[in-house]
Amino acid sequence: MTIFSPVLTIFILLLIATLINAKNNKHNKKETEDDDDSITCVIQDYVLAIQYDCGFESIHGLWPDPVSLCNTCTDEVFSTSKLSTKTLSDMNKYWPTCYYKTNDAFWSHEWSKHGTCTGMTQEAYFSKGLALFKSYKSKCSDNCNLCFSTTFKYQGIC
Repeated sequence: MTIFSPVLTIFILLLIATLINAKNNKHNKKETEDDDDSITCVIQDYVLAIQYDCGFESIHGLWPDPVSLCNTCTDEVFSTSKLSTKTLSDMNKYWPTCYYKTNDAFWSHEWSKHGTCTGMTQEAYFSKGLALFKSYKSKCSDNCNLCFSTTFKYQGIC
């Protein structure tokens, strides 16, 4: 039995070391996963979607195109009170809904799905979409998507 005692002791020590290492790895993995959750989205370009679905040319949306899936978008709720009078007036004219019951419902959808992932304020996001539309809408003669760099330099139809 004395021959098994050193082997059994080594086995128990290895087992304890393995369990401690597994616990540390699980803890480190959890910290890494938590860190990944807080990584800011890296946007590679933006897409301005222009539509003719309403019977006239209008904005469908300004969409960030992230390098990978984003999970750091904010939960900020859309509110017209966060928009200037000029931006809101232009949105009613150039960014109306064709399918939602109200413009507010459509804009809320666009903000929560796309705008909250840009790092912009509501005013900056919607006014940027409007400015791009006014400057580049002539590039489309039907439903189309226009691509822009992260600095909003025109890249072409995409």
